[in-house]
Amino acid sequence: MKRLLLFLWVVCMAHVGLAQDQLLQVARQYLLSQDYTKAAATFKQLLDYNPGNPEILQGYTNSLLGMGDFAGAEKMLKQQLKKNSTDLRTQYDLARVWQRLKEDKKADKQFQKLNEQVLMRDDQLRTLARWYEKDGMPQQAIALYEKGRSTDKLQPYRYAEELAILYDAQGKTELAMESLLDMYVSTSDKQENVKAAFQRMMTTPDKLDILRKKIIKRSAKDAEQLAWPDLLAWYYTQQGDYESAFQQIRAIDTRLHEDGRRMLGFGRLALREKQYNAALQAYRTVAQLGTDKPFYQLALSEELTVLNRQLRAKPTFTAMAVDSVIKKYDEFIQQFPSFQYTETSRDLAELEARMGRKPEKAIERLTRIVQAPQTDRIFRGQCKLDMGDYELLRNNRWESTLLYSQVDKEFKQDMLGEEARFRNARLSYYTGDFVWAQGQLDVLKASTSELIANDALNLSVLITENNPPADSNSTPLLMFAQAELLAFQYRDAECLALLDSISTAFPSHVLADDICMVKATMAVRQQDYNEAAKHLQRILDQYADDVLADDALFQLAVIYQEQFNNTDEAKRLFEKLMVDFPGSSFVNESRKRYRTLRGDKVDPDFKTF
Repeated sequence: MKRLLLFLWVVCMAHVGLAQDQLLQVARQYLLSQDYTKAAATFKQLLDYNPGNPEILQGYTNSLLGMGDFAGAEKMLKQQLKKNSTDLRTQYDLARVWQRLKEDKKADKQFQKLNEQVLMRDDQLRTLARWYEKDGMPQQAIALYEKGRSTDKLQPYRYAEELAILYDAQGKTELAMESLLDMYVSTSDKQENVKAAFQRMMTTPDKLDILRKKIIKRSAKDAEQLAWPDLLAWYYTQQGDYESAFQQIRAIDTRLHEDGRRMLGFGRLALREKQYNAALQAYRTVAQLGTDKPFYQLALSEELTVLNRQLRAKPTFTAMAVDSVIKKYDEFIQQFPSFQYTETSRDLAELEARMGRKPEKAIERLTRIVQAPQTDRIFRGQCKLDMGDYELLRNNRWESTLLYSQVDKEFKQDMLGEEARFRNARLSYYTGDFVWAQGQLDVLKASTSELIANDALNLSVLITENNPPADSNSTPLLMFAQAELLAFQYRDAECLALLDSISTAFPSHVLADDICMVKATMAVRQQDYNEAAKHLQRILDQYADDVLADDALFQLAVIYQEQFNNTDEAKRLFEKLMVDFPGSSFVNESRKRYRTLRGDKVDPDFKTF
């Protein structure tokens, strides 16, 4: 009998609990929809059964305040305080009620009492400050954080992040800067967040100069704190002053006896940002530390990479300039033979083939790598693909397809094999075998590599849209494929002449947008960005519904961002791409660049210093 009664009691309590949960959901919905009268009645009903439940008490209080029943709220809260006089939320809500009743002295006294109560309790202090901020009392929150900081001698930068946000929201930029600087020096895991916040705030030259002076002042006051020269280096890079940034980086590197590690990281950043002189300065300084230092060889090899990229970045270059860089590569490899079978030697081969116009030397160099027993299998495959390209530069199409096919066979299930198949399909397209090329491209469109899949799709669409039935004229596509081969072989003048002849002979042909794209690509290669922008804009103006529109829009936005330094136009174009072409493969990169231009984040690689 007792067991039965116990069972019935448990069942009854379960039903009561379920009913109360359902009633609480109803009360929440009333409060959310601002039906305060019904909300107050429902919460009051729940409060009778759950007098100590903080959510129900809070809901009832907010409902009474919403109704304007301040007197009722005051009475209820005073009753609650008789049961628990130290409850933080109840005391706070009573002060809010007194504010509504215009009893400011009583409210201020209560807030002061609460501030003193939480002063030595970090969790309660933060909670109370958040309530102040949420209820539109930011000055109260600031005063509380500042008071809490002043009482903690061991953590003088406490609440720096919270104060920075509050100061910034009130337009107190300098105070926000000071708080962010406190945060930077006190919390190393938040330093990237601080840099992002500075980027958002520093919108004028005056603000930037104020920040620089504040960092320098702090650095002079606390010379042993390495956070300041590190932040100052970041500041200088944001202003494009890489020389001043390097001075800070070198000082830190020297002080910490890092033997060039930090300067090496700076060199890599400068290279990514195409600040070639700064990168060279960094690598050469590391090398000058001595041959016995751990980064000596690495600095010399990466210096060669800079010289290579610097040479490619020039719209025009002389054979003498190319030969000079090639000679430096040769001297380095002779001094350190182990680099003969690394990316350094592969980079040299590319330089010889493409800029030195000596593909035979590049092929000879890569052949030695391919035949060496110590060469890594994947690296051997990559070198063979390069050799196939360089044979195509020499117009040795059979040798080219043979090398591609060897890589395809050896890496059948790997990404390298897919790359080889794409290059073979592209070669067939160049030579006019559109049917075979299309068959290969149809398979490659499903590649797990987004880059290969996109390239295959673009070439497949080009062939499909422009390869007519057997009884129609295929001459325009044959001519265009030949022009693309000429572009691949760096025979730009012949390529442009052939493209113009297509436009003249077939003025209304659907290849018009593709012709514009090839011309834009060659103009970028020659660093004639105005010419490139003209061709890309023509695609957008005249062929906006064609398949190349999103590609043209992205490339044009990048030119405005990186070459014309027109941030507003670049942002507009990236945003247009995201809105007009939501399915484009360029959307993710556009979103990232758009956010960067808007100041949402900083380069995460800077922290490698």
